[in-house]
Amino acid sequence: MTRIAHLSDPHFGTVPEGLADRLASCLKTLRPDLVVVSGDLTQRARVGQFREARDFLMKLPAQVIVFPGNHDAPLWNVPLRLVDPWRNWRLGLGLPLEGRVVLGDVAVVGINSANPRVWKDGLIRPAQIAAMEAAFGGAGRRILALHHPPEPPAGEKPSLAGAERLVEACERLGVEMVLSGHLHFTQVAPLTAARGILALQAGTCLSSRTRDDGNAFTLVDLTGGGANIAHYRLATDGAFRPDAVTEWVRGPDGWR
Repeated sequence: MTRIAHLSDPHFGTVPEGLADRLASCLKTLRPDLVVVSGDLTQRARVGQFREARDFLMKLPAQVIVFPGNHDAPLWNVPLRLVDPWRNWRLGLGLPLEGRVVLGDVAVVGINSANPRVWKDGLIRPAQIAAMEAAFGGAGRRILALHHPPEPPAGEKPSLAGAERLVEACERLGVEMVLSGHLHFTQVAPLTAARGILALQAGTCLSSRTRDDGNAFTLVDLTGGGANIAHYRLATDGAFRPDAVTEWVRGPDGWR
């Protein structure tokens, strides 16, 4: 069994005191094989905020994949955002903008969907589709992670240019899960356009900007025919505890 912890949108700069340490402690107990942090590590893309994020990541008990969200490019410093949007990411965090981890027969690929020219919404570039093909080569089970959801949940506006092209590529490449964030609430459901792809939408794991969903993260246990998925939320006693566990099976007609 492969265990993946999916965190998103910590927004360092808005994290209540002590909460990051409590989350790191919880993850040490759960012992995931991989931690995916799907963007918006910072609130305002400041070097100090990236350093806070780096310090948190260094406490985690597993390999980590991280990639930017829209908040990880500077909002108010427009010249920097247009000329060198990831300068502070490099200076404060010092990690690649995209990544790939192989765990046995499972490949997890993280891509950068942030579009600094627009800032809030995302963009999938043709070169990223081509890179996905190479990154997933030879893997039995394939999981994609990015900040912006490729299909907006009910009631939400689309936020990713090139989403249709991305979903088509995921179907062709046999991707079975897409992990994303951006919206600050938790949801799991097959894509309506591709029911063989399970979309995992993570809430904010640490930020005070919770959109009434509370602080949460998702734990994915990959099983032989599917996945067991648990949502952990911050309880009133200050600890992260599971509040929902679901079993998903992937068959010829998709996930159920």
